Amino acid sequence: MADSTLFIAVDFGTSYTGYCFQFKEGKQIRNPKWGLEYGYDTPKTPTCILFDEDGEFLKFGYDAVMTYTRLTPRVKAQNLYYFDNFKMELYGKRLHRDLMITAKNGGKMKAMKVFSESLKYMKNHALEMIAKHTHGRKYMASDATWVLTVPAIWNAAAKQFMREAAVEAGLVTQSDPERLIVALEPEGASVWCKTLPSEGFMEGDLEEADKIEDVPGTQYMVVDCGGTKEWDDTALQNPLTLKKGPDAM
Repeated sequence: MADSTLFIAVDFGTSYTGYCFQFKEGKQIRNPKWGLEYGYDTPKTPTCILFDEDGEFLKFGYDAVMTYTRLTPRVKAQNLYYFDNFKMELYGKRLHRDLMITAKNGGKMKAMKVFSESLKYMKNHALEMIAKHTHGRKYMASDATWVLTVPAIWNAAAKQFMREAAVEAGLVTQSDPERLIVALEPEGASVWCKTLPSEGFMEGDLEEADKIEDVPGTQYMVVDCGGTKEWDDTALQNPLTLKKGPDAM
């Protein structure tokens, strides 16, 4: 990771997916907006992916939703492979690379392909977006350290499946696995929250501090109200160490 020039974090959600990026030498974190061409303005795009009748990738996100539901005649749409809310297909199952999941038309496709094509789309979108902010300078996936979020309830097999999907998608290579960080969703949110300014965030003893991480002993709770409900209650033992779980209350 020492030679990475930027960091790209992908939040692969049950209902919505998004990413943000930051250059190693910069402080600003950029998060693109989605759905503007359809009248939306959101920090994430729906976790939906569309393949043609031959199983070739067509669209992801709002593009997939609109193409499948509005722009394609119903008769033709029935021949397309459309997946939504498929992330939790990895939960509580015996996982292997040949695991099949079911599309809206009843057709089946390998889960590895569905997940890897989704991540490939996010990778390509991120690199194109970064080029727009660097006067057209082209960055490659190998220039970045990638962070991929997963639910805390997932077991080791599900996390490994996502690692393999990331390799399949071209985020990292098998020979350079340290460029991929698999992060637990509630822990990632908790780390972010402790860097937030205290003003307007909490009351009481934090009023004189710049950030909540500057006040050891502070307790706060992070609740993820997305497709997968999770929580993380945390006590700051010191500015660098987090204590989480029931004992933190």
